[in-house]
Amino acid sequence: MIVDEQDLLEALARLELEGGDCLDLEAKTFSEYSRDALGPTLSAFANLPGGGTLLLGVSENPVKVVGIKHPREQMQALASQARQGFSAEISIDPRSIELDGKTVVVANVREVPTNAKPCRWKENGASYLRQYDGDYRMSAQEEQQLLIRHQRPRGDTIPIPNTSINNLDANLVKGFVRNARAGSTALRDQSDAEVLLNLNVLTEEGTATLAGLYALGSYPQRHFPALAITAAVVGDEGGPRATDRLRIDGPIPRMLTAAVEWVSQNARTNIELGTDGHARNVHEYPLVAVRELIANALVHRDLSEPALSKGVEIRLTRDRLIISSPGGLWGLTVDQLGTRDGKSAVNERLYDICTFTTDTEGRRVIEGLGTGIRAVREALRQADIEPVRFQDTGVRFTALLPRAALLSPSDLTWLADLDTEGLGVEQRHALTEMRHGRSWTNSTYRRRFGLDSAQARRQLQELVNLGLAEVSGTKSSTSYALAPIEQQPDSSEHSNHEVEDQVPEEVVAVSANAAAVWSCLATPKTRAQITEATGLTGRQVKWALDRLKTAGFVVFQGRQGSTVTTYRRA
Repeated sequence: MIVDEQDLLEALARLELEGGDCLDLEAKTFSEYSRDALGPTLSAFANLPGGGTLLLGVSENPVKVVGIKHPREQMQALASQARQGFSAEISIDPRSIELDGKTVVVANVREVPTNAKPCRWKENGASYLRQYDGDYRMSAQEEQQLLIRHQRPRGDTIPIPNTSINNLDANLVKGFVRNARAGSTALRDQSDAEVLLNLNVLTEEGTATLAGLYALGSYPQRHFPALAITAAVVGDEGGPRATDRLRIDGPIPRMLTAAVEWVSQNARTNIELGTDGHARNVHEYPLVAVRELIANALVHRDLSEPALSKGVEIRLTRDRLIISSPGGLWGLTVDQLGTRDGKSAVNERLYDICTFTTDTEGRRVIEGLGTGIRAVREALRQADIEPVRFQDTGVRFTALLPRAALLSPSDLTWLADLDTEGLGVEQRHALTEMRHGRSWTNSTYRRRFGLDSAQARRQLQELVNLGLAEVSGTKSSTSYALAPIEQQPDSSEHSNHEVEDQVPEEVVAVSANAAAVWSCLATPKTRAQITEATGLTGRQVKWALDRLKTAGFVVFQGRQGSTVTTYRRA
């Protein structure tokens, strides 16, 4: 919601940063203003979870404030249209904001209640859907998806004609029943038939439910071809439309395993040397996070009749991994995902079934504890990868993972030499981009890492307080860039080195401070003694020692982590 000049400046920075890819933000010049131009946008924002904001007097390409005349009249006309021009009254908060001597009219458009969707524009009777590059007229299927959402989704309980237990995978059913008995006091002593009935896999007549067929069926796509995943690597603009395209089908646990494998094969991998000296492939994305996001897409997808012709999609583009599914959230917002109260199953029966359903490796499809998104965020944080972003249009839910997430080995070494222990993932990535010439404002930092203004300000100021960044400008023009960082002295500058041995080139290549550490180890020393002898920080000494040990140039005597453990040249 934009309420003041600072908010407007951040919105303009976001438009410039993301171009036309702003789901909840639309800019129009005064010349574009008319009832015909704004009707689709107001309808689309009213149908969008969380609503959106309209900027009048701003050009989008290039992003520039052009201003409008007679802002009061324009706000009155806008408010009148919102009240009277649609199937449901749209609540807006119009205001004018002065910027550089020009006036911008800002209209914060609120989402209409669920039972008022789809919100139609009376001019043509059409309802509109917000997408990144504009407003689109909803299809009949999409309108039906919203209409069905007036009540609690129950599509997973419908019986599927001409099906029975014979349409289910016997091995999956066996594991499911065993897990259900082990995980429920009430089901512990029930027969197989009773377990399948009480957990809504089969009806009393013995027919498979949609949830049962989807989760445990031998081949659910025989009845519903779109209950599958399409995965593809999408080329750059002007290049091939898609490569490595694969249709992934079967029951949920089989699809989940195959989809994670597809991502692991098509995403990048790095080779990293472990502390034991063995090289290992490290996936671009932590597979635990990928698995959780794909499982959510499969289990929480819309199973209503209008959505059964749409499937789950996985796209690997040049700059991101995209996992999307038909439908949207139920009973919570994007901002609540991953919080203590951020648990709400779209398909309650399917959700229960999947908590007892295991994949080919014996892992449950979902844990059923509401901690999945927190696990995703923690896995990404531990892997030093930027946070996942979620987008909900009401008819499709999407998870986005940026590909520009892995830090290069040289960047990792540089960060370690700066002693950045304790900094967040966002701050570490911001520093590396500063290293390569980028400067940040509060708004660009906020949009880049999905933070609010206060979080962005706090994190940037912490970098300044640590002497890693410097600030210039004031108020709206404040920017942050890499501070001049003093290089740590090399071995030739330490008068207290016991010997002035020639440092082998192989040692110098290990890390920025390896030479200084190796040089002082003519006689064994503890880490504290090495820190004192070299003038490096404890973190820098630890990083250099770890690299020297891995490369075989240094060995230690004593217990790992002990303060009396000594190190010497190999």
